[in-house]
Amino acid sequence: MTSVKAEVLNVALTSSSVPFSYENEAGEWVGFNVDIAKAICEKIKASCTFHYLRFPEILPLVAEGKMDFALPNMLKTSERAAKVAFTVPYWRSTSSFVGPVDYNFSSAKRILEKDKICVIQNTRQMHFLQSLNEDKQDHLISTKSGAETIDALKKGACRFALMPTMQSLSFLQSENGKGFGYLGKPISGHGLGGNVHIIVRKDRPALLKEIDAALQEMVHEGLHEQITRKYFPFSIL
Repeated sequence: MTSVKAEVLNVALTSSSVPFSYENEAGEWVGFNVDIAKAICEKIKASCTFHYLRFPEILPLVAEGKMDFALPNMLKTSERAAKVAFTVPYWRSTSSFVGPVDYNFSSAKRILEKDKICVIQNTRQMHFLQSLNEDKQDHLISTKSGAETIDALKKGACRFALMPTMQSLSFLQSENGKGFGYLGKPISGHGLGGNVHIIVRKDRPALLKEIDAALQEMVHEGLHEQITRKYFPFSIL
């Protein structure tokens, strides 16, 4: 059997998820997940080819063996675990509503009854909002990525958004984010938060073991925290 270290590995990341993986003004792919993926490839001594894709495309490609591993900021579910393998957690997520800072937030249901909410399609955030009020589905504005969600907010296509907390942090800290803020407390229930894992082809248990070992070593030696602080003002694991 050919060693993992002698192979070129195909690695998938999301294509527009600031600050996790995105293309900067210089045309370079950067972000927390990009740095984590590069560090893993270096530690397992693999030559990696990176592919930047939309979130819904990634799990099927890993399940089919067309991608060896991926960092799509994915939570583990029994349905997903039947298709791909999951590494040890490498950060912990929550979801948050984003909207006008002067809005008096009381509940998600109240927002949905009166206003339009942007949410990324085929995500747990969308399923949660759909479950709140079947009569107000037309108030949900479906987007394809975190970047598209933020762009829709800025353009006024929706007044609010529900998205992973970390995806909106850079926007809220920027000049463009003035006037917007987090509404209410971060949500971890209803499947909207939890441990985030890297996903790996199920037919590559040796690769899964190597990535787990690399992640644990990165945490132990402080490299994980060093990468974290490049993009976030606090620890996320």
